[in-house]
Amino acid sequence: MLSVVLILAGILIFGSGLSVLEKAASELSNNDYAFIRYVLIVQDICFFIIPSGIVMILLKSESSARFPELRMPDLKEIMLVVILAFCLFPVTSFTGQINSAMHLPQWLSGVEHWMTEKEDIADNLIEMLIISKTFWVMMLNLIIIALLPAIGEEMIFRGVLQKVFSNLFRSGQLAIWFTAFLFSAIHLQFFGFLPRFILGLVFGYIYYWRGTLWLPVVSHFVNNAFPVALAYIQGMDKFNSPVNTPLLKQALFLPLPIVTGLLILFYFRNKNINKNPVPGKGIKLNEGMNGPEF
Repeated sequence: MLSVVLILAGILIFGSGLSVLEKAASELSNNDYAFIRYVLIVQDICFFIIPSGIVMILLKSESSARFPELRMPDLKEIMLVVILAFCLFPVTSFTGQINSAMHLPQWLSGVEHWMTEKEDIADNLIEMLIISKTFWVMMLNLIIIALLPAIGEEMIFRGVLQKVFSNLFRSGQLAIWFTAFLFSAIHLQFFGFLPRFILGLVFGYIYYWRGTLWLPVVSHFVNNAFPVALAYIQGMDKFNSPVNTPLLKQALFLPLPIVTGLLILFYFRNKNINKNPVPGKGIKLNEGMNGPEF
């Protein structure tokens, strides 16, 4: 209800409409750009941050005076997830190219056409938003494209859904994988499903092992923020230029970031086993090497 009221107010204020989301960037006015950014801010606040905040309050244990999932991590842990985020870039780029080259069978051509249309709409929206002619527009884009989605999506997917599915499935591992699937599917960018699924797994396991939402939020923010900053530094023409490096040559550079990323993940896993169980209803820490169990 709040989102409807705010979007109707935005239509009156900016003199634009939701149809601008399907227009090409060259057809948009400055008011249209402002309206698109306004709608995305409303979407993140009304569809992710407020609902997940309410549910997190309802799920909070009566015996806990605070929200353990909002515990601030150590600076060392924050730096590690930043490094991990940069290690994921070559992995998601490589898997994204493989994913984009996949095609459905001929009898599912109608489904593939629908998926392609959704992909084009999403790509068009990203291209419209990521354009940063000035430093301050780039900073605004960082808030809209990186900061708010990182907070809102991690609150709803890791802070709420992963916890709910953990209790429903009686398995933290299954909850991580199912939540990662939903996280990737909800973006409606099917030719980028695999890299987002990998990101969802990484974010999920970081939260599962460390029990604080701020670590996946930081990693999510870096993942979204880097392309925005790169587009501003390079310019859109160079940023949009296709990658001509063969997949085999890209694969040769993957071992280092993969090994580094796995070492960081093992660090979080071992730290969880030795010290902190993940907060959540019915979870206790096993004395063995299998982590939290239900």
